[in-house]
Formats: sequence, C-alpha cells, structure tokens
Amino acid sequence: MSTSRLSPADRTRYARQIRLSGFGESAQAALLDSHVLVIGAGGLGAPILSYLAAVGIGTITVIDPDVVELSNLHRQVIHTEAAIGTRKIDSARQRMNGINSSIEVRMIPQLLTPDNALELFEGVDIVVDGSDNFATRYLANDACEILGIPLVWGTILGFDGQVAVFDAERGATLRDLYPEVPAPGSVPDCSVAGVLGPLCGSIGSAMAMEAIKVLTGIGTPLVNSVAIHSSLDTSWETVPVRPIPGRPPVTDLGQHRGDYAQHTFDSLKTDDTAERTAGPTTGESLLGPATVTWADVEADSILVDIRDDDEVASGMVPSAIHIPMDELLADPSRLPTPDTADTPASSDAAPARPHGIALYCRSGVRSAKTAAQLRSHGIAVTSVNGGYLAYLSQPTPEQS
Repeated sequence: MSTSRLSPADRTRYARQIRLSGFGESAQAALLDSHVLVIGAGGLGAPILSYLAAVGIGTITVIDPDVVELSNLHRQVIHTEAAIGTRKIDSARQRMNGINSSIEVRMIPQLLTPDNALELFEGVDIVVDGSDNFATRYLANDACEILGIPLVWGTILGFDGQVAVFDAERGATLRDLYPEVPAPGSVPDCSVAGVLGPLCGSIGSAMAMEAIKVLTGIGTPLVNSVAIHSSLDTSWETVPVRPIPGRPPVTDLGQHRGDYAQHTFDSLKTDDTAERTAGPTTGESLLGPATVTWADVEADSILVDIRDDDEVASGMVPSAIHIPMDELLADPSRLPTPDTADTPASSDAAPARPHGIALYCRSGVRSAKTAAQLRSHGIAVTSVNGGYLAYLSQPTPEQS
C-alpha cells in the first residue's frame, strides 16, 4: 500500500502514530500491507493481539485451539467472564474487531505441529510467538528459519521475562540462544510456577513493538540480542546473542521432530520389571504403549482427566472422569478397573478384554509425567499426546 492509498479514515484513526518523527504515512502503509501470524491468544497473546490490531496490521492470523478458563482472566485481558468456556480465538476476534474493524482477522483453532507449521507460515511477513512451551517455540523457530521469516520470541517465568527477534538471515536464532532443548516438564509453566498479569502485559507489549519495528524499519530490533526484564526491580538488560559457529542450518522439520514432542516422556526410565521386560527400543511394554494420540485411543478406553478443578470447569472430553493429578498420584487406587467400569453386558459376546486407561491433561506434559510414575509401579495407563488442546484441535471435536 502506497502512502497515497491511505484513506481519510486511516489518517484519522492512526493520526497520533503517523505524526511520530521517523514513522509517518509510509510506516503506517507498511503496517496496513503486513500479514502477522501470532501463536497463542493467552497471557502474551492478549497484549500482542490488542496492540497489533490497534496499530493497524492489515492481516492478523491467530493460532490457538484452547478455551477460556476462569483462571486465565487475571492475565489474559483480551477475554472476559462472558467468554469462559468458549474458544480463545473467538473471544480474541470479537475484541480485536471491536478495537479495529477495518483489519482482517483470521483464526485457526489448531495446535501448531510439524505437519502444518510450514503451510500455516507460508506467505506471512513475521511470526510472533506467544506460546507457553518449548516444543512450540522450537518448532516456530525452525519453521521460520526454513522459510526465511523473522520471529519475535518472548517468554515469562515467575517475575521475569525475555524478548528477542530471531532471524536466520540476519543472525542468531533460538537454537543459538538455547542450543539444548529443555527436557519435557523440566521447566515449570505458569500453571505450576505462577505468573502476574502485568508481566504478561510488559513482555507482550514489548513483543508487539518489536514486530512493528521489523515491519516498518524504524528503530533497532532485538536481532542478535535478548532483552531480559525483571519486574520486581523494573530492570531491563540486553545481552548479545551470536550464531554458533558451524551450527548446521535447519532445513527440514523432520530432522528435529523429537524436539517438538513436548508431550512424550519415553526417555523416563523406570526400575519396574514389567516395564523392562519389553524390548528396549519398542516404546511399548507389557503395560501397553506409554503414549497415544487421540486417533489411537480405543473406543472402550477409560479416559481420566487429571487437570485441576478450575481447568475442567470450562469443558472435558465427553465420558471422561475427573481425578486431579495430585489426588491420583497420592491414591492410584482411585483409578477405575475393568470390574468397576460400566461394561455393556452381552450373553453371546466374547469375554471382554481389559479396558485401557488413558490420562490426559491440558497439553500432555502432566499426563505423560503422571503416567510414567504410575507405570513405574506396574499400573497400566497411557498418556494422550497433546492433551485437551489436541482434542480441541480436531476438526469437529464433541465438546461437553
């Protein structure tokens, strides 16, 4: 869009930023011509999406399969109490359209996976990663490197946060900042460590600003550096990041698929005889598979939702039973058995085989860890990869 194509309404709406020295109508036109993809409509996504909509990004695509929960509202300020139980993308779209009805907002209610990342990223000008797990962060980083797209990255933990711009064509990426992918569950997320809403606002707003700088060419984006913020002493420190000499470029997501499997705890070893009697490389044992996908869950499996009470209040998989993780680990006898399960009677049917027990949580991390602990005691359970988010990502999930 040339500056001459700014409409009178554009000049009125964006007047205060157009007047900025060094910004002007050319920068505004660049924003209106831009397509930004944002991963997540949660704590970081809320300020990112609000400000990118307000500033006049022409097209914004949002990826998030999750639903709004009461425990989200203290930090995910794009959502309201009325949105509890609805998809975050629907709530976010309503808010963004209310801020700026002149932009195009596209919503994708899916998890980002190695199978869809390159297709979803194709044609966008920049990706802003507001996800809450390392698997998605590395996947977004690698897909952007393959496609030559800049990535605005941010993370929060406790009272601190970090922001960076990764651009393989100009320098460092996430793999240069953190060469080793943290083991699943080794770094606590917000549900475990906690988080204050204003910190999400600080880091998310900084990420939105970095995207604006990259798209318009103003200022100095955080390329080859990471900004570290401590909210308790209000400090910002910028640390240089350099490409690792000789690091092979990422050219194929398939080469790093293991890095994106945040929900798999196959590496956890146990001393239980039942686990060790199976072949060491099969990933299976006498207890059955350690993890399954939703497509692999048997129709007669017993589903156990191990999320906390506030999480299940916004919805569960139909027919699932609820046993919070801490309570289940404290008393595994609460798990149903084939004798206690409601099995349809049939006089001429073959003897019923034991029901499988499949655990799921929000994203698969807690259920995989719980399943590993229970299996170490010979309890035959499996974990559903991707958890409730993967369930919601299915084309037509039946939600309760």
